[in-house]
Amino acid sequence: MSAPLSLNYLRPPLSSDNPLPKCPTIITATENKSNIINNSTQPHPCLVSLENCSNMKELKQIHAQMLRTGLFFDAYTASRIVAFCALQQSGNLHYARLALTQIANPTTFTCNSIIRGYTNKNLPREAIVFYQEMITQGLIVPDRFTFPSLFKSCVDLREGKQLHCHSTKLGFASDTYIQNTLMNMYSHCRCLVSAHKVFDKMVDKSVVSWATMIGAYTQWDQPGEAIKLFDRMEIEGAKANEVTLVNVLTACARARDLGTARRVHKYIDENGFGFHVVLITALMDAYCKCGCVSLARDLFDNMPEKNLVCWNIMINGHVEDSDYEEALLLFREMQLKGVKGDKVTMVSLLLACSHLGALELGKWLHAYIEKEKIEVDAALGTTLVDMYAKCGSIEIAMRVFQELPEKDVMTWTALIIGLAMCGQGEKALEYFHEMQIGGVKPDAITFVGVLVACSYAGLVDEGISHFNLMSKTFGIQPSIEHYGCMVDLLGRAGRIAEAEELILNMPMAPDHFVLGGLLGACRIHGNLEAAERAAQQLLKLDPNHGGTYVLLSKIYSSLRKGDEAKKVRELIAERNIKKPLSCSLIEVDGVVHEFVKGDSLHPQSSEIYDMLEDMINRLKKAGYVPDKSEGLLDMEEEEKETALSLHSEKLAIAFGLLSTEPGTPIRVVKNLRVCSDCHTLTKFISRIYNREIIVRDWIRFHHIKDGVCSCRDFW
Repeated sequence: MSAPLSLNYLRPPLSSDNPLPKCPTIITATENKSNIINNSTQPHPCLVSLENCSNMKELKQIHAQMLRTGLFFDAYTASRIVAFCALQQSGNLHYARLALTQIANPTTFTCNSIIRGYTNKNLPREAIVFYQEMITQGLIVPDRFTFPSLFKSCVDLREGKQLHCHSTKLGFASDTYIQNTLMNMYSHCRCLVSAHKVFDKMVDKSVVSWATMIGAYTQWDQPGEAIKLFDRMEIEGAKANEVTLVNVLTACARARDLGTARRVHKYIDENGFGFHVVLITALMDAYCKCGCVSLARDLFDNMPEKNLVCWNIMINGHVEDSDYEEALLLFREMQLKGVKGDKVTMVSLLLACSHLGALELGKWLHAYIEKEKIEVDAALGTTLVDMYAKCGSIEIAMRVFQELPEKDVMTWTALIIGLAMCGQGEKALEYFHEMQIGGVKPDAITFVGVLVACSYAGLVDEGISHFNLMSKTFGIQPSIEHYGCMVDLLGRAGRIAEAEELILNMPMAPDHFVLGGLLGACRIHGNLEAAERAAQQLLKLDPNHGGTYVLLSKIYSSLRKGDEAKKVRELIAERNIKKPLSCSLIEVDGVVHEFVKGDSLHPQSSEIYDMLEDMINRLKKAGYVPDKSEGLLDMEEEEKETALSLHSEKLAIAFGLLSTEPGTPIRVVKNLRVCSDCHTLTKFISRIYNREIIVRDWIRFHHIKDGVCSCRDFW
């Protein structure tokens, strides 16, 4: 017999309630056994009762009857009693162990039932201990059905390897069923090397074997290995089942492997899988993750039946594809079909609202969450805080944050970044310190928020201090994003030379974010030499980036360098550089309206331009003077003024004045940086029209009230 396992824990003494049978209990039957066990074709009434047994009360009555009649002394019959207690949902493992003590010669099946019972009821330690005692006392010899349950119960790699050795010594090295569960055990212990060794040594690989190994690689985020194994599977002519294909498609989604996803799609069609909701859902997800949302939508639209997972994947696919309006329309369709959303649905839709700046729609979704009693966990709570912050309602964001029952590092980070973007740097630092007092350790993203807060609030010394704190106190090595924040911090403060020195001493090459921050700082402070150096490096990184040319041209124009500005514009035309298109969004009555520069497509264009003309005339009387410093120098002054008046945010604000009640806030989201003239004009509008105006550009928020902006005219 094989040596018993040497486990790395102290085995608890056997309880008097659960002893293994050293000396079987002897019960004297009152009747002749031959008269009790019916040898006819008709089953004994006790066995019939056991077959129909539904609870422990009935089982105990049947057990008592079997003991009185002596039927329980039959090994098969006794094993049925133990199996019911161990394996049925209404069973009782404690009673199974007691029944086992009454069996003189328990079978392997009987002991296997108890091991399976512990495994099924998620009591892995008890299963392993019972097996050890079973082997130590020589109660039975394990069979091929013993080890699968043990492998499922094993969560310790050292124990798992001991069980592996034991199964091999007992002659089960080539048993496919056991090897499949062995691979699964190694996968759960994150030992994929051992799992693959078992797989490679298998003589007869079943479809489950391939599915298990591919699933292991997918589960532990090695999608490339999963896809390679699928390729090998096809070469060896093995047929895949639905589980295998779902795992491969999950790997494709993580690896962004569109080619393999298409190949799997073809395989599904050619092998007659038909409609399989889980498989088609995985294919949809792979297409969405690979950026082919239209292919996913075709699958979705043609599905004969859709579950909530399908709706969630498709809604999220549109959000990830930046098609936020389509995501919201799809949710509306989902509602009309009577399908209720869950927290996954809400996270995707709130992200859409965040990008659109659709505060009213975000509030409606928040009310929907409360009405439908959707659980607000850390992920959904974080998304709610993020949505309110990115829609410029930082007060509500803070209130939601305080009311959350569960907060993790991302929840704190969302609020800190939100406060930073809204220009409340000091408040962001307060929450950062409160976060640490609460025992939540900040991560790298938290420090990005902290440094942005310092930058936007002009807290240079605090920013430098927190930058140094990252590695010294928290062991977080600064990434390029952190260096970019520091360059922005120093640049905004006018310390251009220090910012350039920091870039030179960075442990990595600067990227567009770092150099773009430096170029923006040069525009603010009129440092032409540093601007030209930064622009030169930016154009080396991306010679066709329109934003670099536009910003450099504006710097030349603001410094009255007409010839240089003209050369930059000629380069733009010569190289056919596409300048970024300015776009502004405004939400009115739950509908998001989009405007571009010089827009004439809106149904109310005529009224909007009338309002814009009236607005500018009224503001001029109040002292507004158009800022034409960033305009083209070869344009006439009147042309410059006309061009400025057509900026997308001006059109959006004019529409807001037309479409909302007096005194209500106007919220605008712009995809580019707000120009100096629009910034000045918006401050005048807020004072003259008595409106609070919140503008979110690609950098930060501008909360403007009574002619004063939260950015302190420094952005």
